[in-house]
Amino acid sequence: RISENAMTALSLVYPVQNLMTAIAVGFGIGMNARIAFCLGAQDQKQADQAAATGMVLSIIHGLILMVICLLGMPKFLSLFTDNEEILSMGLTYANRAFLFSVIIMLGISLEKVFQAVGRMKVSMISMMCGFIANIILDPLMIFGFGPIPAMGIEGAAWATGTGQVVSLMIYLAVYFKDRDNIPVKISLKNLQDSGKKLKKSYGIGIPASINLALP
Repeated sequence: RISENAMTALSLVYPVQNLMTAIAVGFGIGMNARIAFCLGAQDQKQADQAAATGMVLSIIHGLILMVICLLGMPKFLSLFTDNEEILSMGLTYANRAFLFSVIIMLGISLEKVFQAVGRMKVSMISMMCGFIANIILDPLMIFGFGPIPAMGIEGAAWATGTGQVVSLMIYLAVYFKDRDNIPVKISLKNLQDSGKKLKKSYGIGIPASINLALP
């Protein structure tokens, strides 16, 4: 209902969003595997270290990807079109959507932590709430409603980002509310890891990221 160019702009940005998600999920799988392995070996200390280190690395990954994506999008989009309207809309969407890179990384990492300890319902509920929030907010923010101004393609980006924030908030709320019953403890005091152990996480995470990114 905005224009064909708006849909084209979104479809050009989408592969980069998909790549970012693939990297986040791939690294999360590596973290998940290490936590599950350590818990299975009844090595609580190593499991806590894997979770804490994974969360900090997720923040670092998110910051790096945010900078790369924000700086690289003008060149990336220009490879596919010289239509000024598409370029403008694509950048408008990307410059807001990629501000949530750290949120995406943290949310997916917490998803994998909960999966590693067998709390699959938490992941399901969190993701569903994020998706539903996005679905509801999209038309409200794109076309405007009551006090919400019509923001067009910019609104689509904010709706997506808000949905990701909702998912992360649910993960954090469940973690802090039920912390005593969650087998791993995420804390800065557990932030210790060796290069060898990190290589194991990346050894699992990088192939997983590439596999997810192939489409």
